[in-house]
Amino acid sequence: MSNDKVINKILSFHHNLITVRPRTSFGKIFKTINKAKKLEYIYVEKPKVGQMAAVMATKVLGKSFFWIQKFENPPVPDLLAKLLLSQADKIIVSNRKEANRVKSFGISKSKIDLHYKKISG
Repeated sequence: MSNDKVINKILSFHHNLITVRPRTSFGKIFKTINKAKKLEYIYVEKPKVGQMAAVMATKVLGKSFFWIQKFENPPVPDLLAKLLLSQADKIIVSNRKEANRVKSFGISKSKIDLHYKKISG
């Protein structure tokens, strides 16, 4: 999503947030989440299957947190990606086309948060 106002609000208000950058590996994500003491939110910037798997694995092992993902383009709809997407707490998209595509993966409407791009000028 090009409009980062929602993400900026999350980043500014929540101190117990881990941000997963696009090139972060599975192992590094897994270790970081497990070592975190007061973890409330995990924000995945540009999710890849390995990153989503690391977040999901820590959630299955008992860590409780709110999982946020941002998509510029939803991933290829293979079985693993669909499974991992369905486990996200909130998915932020910037237009109705992306929202419909994520919804076509079988994701509940309540998990999809649509934020339109604002045109300034």
